[in-house]
Amino acid sequence: MKKYTSLIVASILTIIVACSLFVRITMQKQHFDKTVKEALKITEGYDQQFIDMVNRLEHELALRASFGYIGGKDPMTGKERIVVTRPAVSKSNKRNATSAPVPSTEAIQPDSVRLTAIIYDDLKRLHTAIIMVGERSFAIEAGDVIMGRRVTTVNDSLVVMQQGSRIYIYDIAGNVEIKNGSAGSP
Repeated sequence: MKKYTSLIVASILTIIVACSLFVRITMQKQHFDKTVKEALKITEGYDQQFIDMVNRLEHELALRASFGYIGGKDPMTGKERIVVTRPAVSKSNKRNATSAPVPSTEAIQPDSVRLTAIIYDDLKRLHTAIIMVGERSFAIEAGDVIMGRRVTTVNDSLVVMQQGSRIYIYDIAGNVEIKNGSAGSP
C-alpha cells in the first residue's frame, strides 16, 4: 500500500485543485454575468429614453413639415405661408400652355428667391422644394407657377424655373444660375 500512497495523495490533490478551479471559474462567470445584466438594465433605460426622444422629435417635425398644409400661419415659425397651387389647364389647351411663356403678375428679383430645402416623398415619388421669396416661403413642385415663373424641374439637388426665355437654376448649395434660352427648352 505504501507503493500506491503517493499516487492516491496526488489523485486527491488533483481532484481538490480541479474542484477549486471549477468553483472559481463558475463564480467569476456568475459575477461577470451579473455585472453585464446590471449594465444592460442601466443602458436600456438610457437607450429607451433616447429612442422616445427621437420618436417625439420625428413626430413633431412630421407635423410641422407636412405638405397637406393649405397655407396660413406656420406652426414652426409663426409666419404667414402660402402654398403654391397648380394652374388649371384644360386638356385641349395643354400643349399651348406648356410652350407659351407665362405672363408675369409680379416680378421677382433674381437674388430674392432662395432655395431652402428639397424634400422627397417616398409614397408619391415626388420632389417638393421649399423656396423663400423675401419673407414668404412656398412649397413648389414641377409644373407649378410661382409669381410668373413656371417650375420645370425639381429633383434631389436643384430647381429649374422658366420665365419667358430666361431659365433660373437654383441648386441646394445656394448657387443661382440665370440663362437665356429658348421658350421651349428646360
